[in-house]
Amino acid sequence: MSDILLSVIIPTYNVEKYIVECVDSLLHQIKAPNEIIIVNDGSTDGTLALIEQNYAHLSHIKVITIENGGLGNARDTGVALAQGRYIFFCDPDDVVVDGLLSELKTVNETYPETDLFCFNSCVYEDGNSHVTSPKVQHEQFGTQRPQEVFARLLRNGTYTSAVWNYVVKKEVIERHHLRFVRRVHEDHNFTLSVFLKCKQAWVSRQVYYKQRIRSGSLTNSTKGEEFFFQRYDAFIHSYNTLNSSLSKSKWRATLEKEYLTHSFRLMIYLSLYNQTPVPEYVRNAIRFMGKKIKTSSFKEWLLFNRPEVFIALQTYKVRKELKRAA
Repeated sequence: MSDILLSVIIPTYNVEKYIVECVDSLLHQIKAPNEIIIVNDGSTDGTLALIEQNYAHLSHIKVITIENGGLGNARDTGVALAQGRYIFFCDPDDVVVDGLLSELKTVNETYPETDLFCFNSCVYEDGNSHVTSPKVQHEQFGTQRPQEVFARLLRNGTYTSAVWNYVVKKEVIERHHLRFVRRVHEDHNFTLSVFLKCKQAWVSRQVYYKQRIRSGSLTNSTKGEEFFFQRYDAFIHSYNTLNSSLSKSKWRATLEKEYLTHSFRLMIYLSLYNQTPVPEYVRNAIRFMGKKIKTSSFKEWLLFNRPEVFIALQTYKVRKELKRAA
């Protein structure tokens, strides 16, 4: 067994303004023999120079430069190099809170079968790090089945496919041949697969991750038609993975309903807050897939049985919010 408990993988591309703050937040707690692997994805700004200037003298920070190929390829490259028992993917413009490694170490010693370590997260606007809003919010803590953790996050609306939202055993990635594959929306199928393939999860009460929302980033920019089609395609890929990974049962039906409800609502809101119509292929998918869903509330029934009415009501709500924010 490797002496390295944790490998942190940071894919970087043109983030000279943020990379030092990100890595420094990790250095407070990530000491040798644990490792930080920075994959420079063909940056054209001063990112690589800053990394070399600040961290070249540290043996547990490994830096590799590759031709630009996107986040997914950079992460896959990092996984292939990682020697730790656990993998943590960190985005280069975000901040990690002290305590993550300490709790992971305790959990690994107490519950060595844990292959998924989950925690809460928050978001903040660039330049205002002291004012945060909740992002991922867990409701039950300690040892649990990963599939139940997944279902609860879907149900409370705070699920995200972002891979910085957990730490996972490398063995799971290797055993199930998990890869990011795609250049855009590369994390959707990966994260869903992690929750389905892992056997035991630990859920921390702590907030260990702070996501920066910055102007001009993909998260906070106006999106075109290609973005929405790729997002829908990633949803279909993940939905097929869900159905092929679980045998037909009442539990799978429940998880399928939660995933469809969460995904369709998210795709609708992405369009509305982008101030663009909900694509017809999304509307058609709701009508088709909704036929077999047993709803448990009027809002769910409206979404799957009268999507046009549901979208019209949400359009009115979003327009009011955007008008207040203007």
